[in-house]
Amino acid sequence: MNRMPSPARPPAPGDPLAAPTAPDPLASTPLGHDEAAPLWRVHIPTVDETCVRVRCRQPAGTGPWPVSRALAELSRLGVRPSDRFRSLGSGRGQPLIHAQEATWRGLAVHLESVTTSGGRVVEAALALPAMDEVVGGVDEDSWWELVDTFAAAVDAVHGALVDGEPVDLEPAVSARDWRRRVADHVGLLLPARAEVAWEASASLYTALPLSGLSVVLR
Repeated sequence: MNRMPSPARPPAPGDPLAAPTAPDPLASTPLGHDEAAPLWRVHIPTVDETCVRVRCRQPAGTGPWPVSRALAELSRLGVRPSDRFRSLGSGRGQPLIHAQEATWRGLAVHLESVTTSGGRVVEAALALPAMDEVVGGVDEDSWWELVDTFAAAVDAVHGALVDGEPVDLEPAVSARDWRRRVADHVGLLLPARAEVAWEASASLYTALPLSGLSVVLR
């Protein structure tokens, strides 16, 4: 986890020591949804994709489809379907696989739920492009709001911030188990009540109030 340096303070208007500056030809060119580059306090080094994978509390085969719930909640943040959903199953109840392509602030979004572990567990995923593409048009607070809203909508128990790799969906049995898992991912999403001494391996970064999860970054 690399925290971003604070920008230097610009000279005050009318400061006699301030050097004259020429007009910036790019000053009127929008970057993302703001006129200035969005603010990020941390660098998240994903390269292939920026994906949140979580275990859902809801048992497989029961209740509404997680992706449908997620899309309904994420629509309040501007996420819009860009194609017809895809599903695979028996035609009754919750499908084995349910996927939806969408867009958010000009970025491609992939939502997916998969029934795993012999039909016992539902895994849900929210995937966006590599973080270098995300940060060009999205500020950090909006990003964590997206993650939190998704995790709350699918009723996530725990998960991870990944760059394409799989996630251990079984509950961690000890603090040592959490420390082992964080070495495999960019970060973890774990219950706020979990008490873990991360030492030098990672650090607690932020809390997600809607889902009740904490973000730990390596």
